[in-house]
Amino acid sequence: MVRKIYDGYDYIDPDNLYTYPHSSVLINKFNEKNDNKARELEYRLVASQSLKLFINPIEVNTVSDILKIHKFLFEGMYTWAGQYRQVNISKSGNAFMPVQSFDMAEKFLNTLLSNYLLNANNKIEICKSLAEILDNLNYFHPFREGNGRTQREVIRSLALMKGYECEISIGLDDDIYHLYMDGTVYGDTSKLEQLFNKLLTEI
Repeated sequence: MVRKIYDGYDYIDPDNLYTYPHSSVLINKFNEKNDNKARELEYRLVASQSLKLFINPIEVNTVSDILKIHKFLFEGMYTWAGQYRQVNISKSGNAFMPVQSFDMAEKFLNTLLSNYLLNANNKIEICKSLAEILDNLNYFHPFREGNGRTQREVIRSLALMKGYECEISIGLDDDIYHLYMDGTVYGDTSKLEQLFNKLLTEI
């Protein structure tokens, strides 16, 4: 199967809050300004931290736990790990949640998380709730970088709390990749429900 090509992100960051001047490379703790080397460093650091989380996951009860996951994954690379982005983001001309609305987004997502933990008690309900949480978390897009990796770990943790494994591996399986990408990019919760129905495995 040929994989679809999805557009990249556009950032409104005229003051280079996150990037080196005249560059798209994110300011990092290694002061690595070469794009390829910086990406490789980030990949290795996050992969190592992801393995640690796989063994000892962070339970997700509120948005503050999502911030903890991002910080755990990215603190070796970025000083702002675990902090909300301070710039606005769009993709294909469609804006993600503006930073001015983060308080509202946090409260709404906390409600979704609470409802999930209290009321999702079978696979159908869990798939439906996880799809809604992922859709809203993706629109929230709270971080300058690392949203996808963080949200996949968040979903894995939430599934574990209900007695299910849910590993969203988009690297090898094209069907999983397209369900995940179409679901998140286009806000299609039916695709996300299909994704979770395929992935959820009872422990």
